[in-house]
Amino acid sequence: LIWNYIQENPFNKIKTPKVTKSFPVYLSEAELILILNKTEDQLLKNIFTTAFFTGMRLNEILNMKWDWINFSQDIITVKNSDDFKTKSKRERIIPIHQKVKSILLNYFLLGNQPKNDLIFYRKKNIKLNGEFISKQFKESVRAAALNDDIHFHNLRHSFASNLVQRGVNLYVVKELLGHENIKTTQIYSHLTQSSLSNAVCLI
Repeated sequence: LIWNYIQENPFNKIKTPKVTKSFPVYLSEAELILILNKTEDQLLKNIFTTAFFTGMRLNEILNMKWDWINFSQDIITVKNSDDFKTKSKRERIIPIHQKVKSILLNYFLLGNQPKNDLIFYRKKNIKLNGEFISKQFKESVRAAALNDDIHFHNLRHSFASNLVQRGVNLYVVKELLGHENIKTTQIYSHLTQSSLSNAVCLI
């Protein structure tokens, strides 16, 4: 088609199979606490908590540096750099939840923190292994006897789900998550229970 050998893409007439869609699994703050109670390593606890209260992807958290943090405005700016790119290639701003601020301040007050230094690490400026973090999270989920379908990425779903249930507009959630398309964010639309109930009551 690009080389003008044919006039129409024949695959346009083929219907793609429908993929089954399930609602994303999400955690309540009480369930997060159960997971944290089954996690001995404080560094892991801090990473799990940060994911739950920011909606950041694991890769974003592990690449987060001090120049992303603005304590005076209480915001995290997820930035692109030479060695890291966000999934959408766009930067975004996330307000800092008080529990995340407490974690960051504890690290910050330990001493001088150069702006290009990683925040979460075991050996200075050596990135943590994302697969290892995910496996440790899974172990804590199982130790807490929670739904085995819960994975680290569900912390991001939890952030979005909890916002939607509190009445936050989907377009705001879209920006906080860094979604390129509102259709991606609409997987949480079923959680606007009050709107659904009000609509049924009108019948």
